[in-house]
Amino acid sequence: MVSRIEHPSVTRAAEGLAGRGVHVAWVDPEPSGRVAPEAIAAAIDRAAAVAPVRLVSLQAVNHETGVVQPVAEAAAIVHARGARLHVDAVQAVGRLPPEAWAGADLVSVAAHKIRGPKGIGALAVRPGIRLRPVLLGGAQERGLRPGTQDPVAAAGFAVAARRALGAPARYAALAPLRDRLEAELTQVGRAAGAPPVRNGEGARASHVANLSWPGWRGDELCAALDLEGVAVSSGAACSAGTAEPSPVLTAMLGPERAASAVRFSIGEDTTEADLVEVARRVARVLARLRSLPAGS
Repeated sequence: MVSRIEHPSVTRAAEGLAGRGVHVAWVDPEPSGRVAPEAIAAAIDRAAAVAPVRLVSLQAVNHETGVVQPVAEAAAIVHARGARLHVDAVQAVGRLPPEAWAGADLVSVAAHKIRGPKGIGALAVRPGIRLRPVLLGGAQERGLRPGTQDPVAAAGFAVAARRALGAPARYAALAPLRDRLEAELTQVGRAAGAPPVRNGEGARASHVANLSWPGWRGDELCAALDLEGVAVSSGAACSAGTAEPSPVLTAMLGPERAASAVRFSIGEDTTEADLVEVARRVARVLARLRSLPAGS
């Protein structure tokens, strides 16, 4: 069973399995972006009429909205029904304490999200769980993933992981900056006649702000802001270059809201001056786009 707001690395894998005849059940999020534990329980129970649910996949933190998912509650429900829980903790490790993925049986982590090298990650597996390899070849990675290992990347990952141990406190301090960014952008949008609407409610990680701009296309805003030196996205970073609305926001709020969404991310080095400058450039982009002839 997979939630509709998972990262494409999970949803595409689930779709691939479904195409090979594996029964895959899906659970929808609330408009807030949270996947309710009771919805998970209901989805598992419905799916059991077709086939027993063996694995549930749920993010710790959504990669587009920053909404924190109820992993511990989900774990209790999943285990009570005899299934295992995989947690994508890529956006949580180094930003939230380990309680954010408590109860998981399998946890995915990516080095580049904690300032480590690209191209390396880890899958932590609870003792006693046996996995079947997807790729076949050598006996590397305890027989799970063949291929000559990259010791330089592994060493860089280790350094980043040690540094990430103290990062949650630093990221918690970013919440006022995220709120300031949202306030600045709301003021800019209001001045342009189209105040943005925040996507994602409740508990949120502090490094992501996702806003929809009524009357504007998110991909056009992203392209225009790129020319201004502001790196933003209208969906998952790995989906850059596609014109399709974000599947995450579509599942949460519908295609119209998704089509006008822009995601902003901040980090440990972000300052209030950076946020003010970003808002100034957004204002310049909105003014320029408003002055263009219709349909241009």
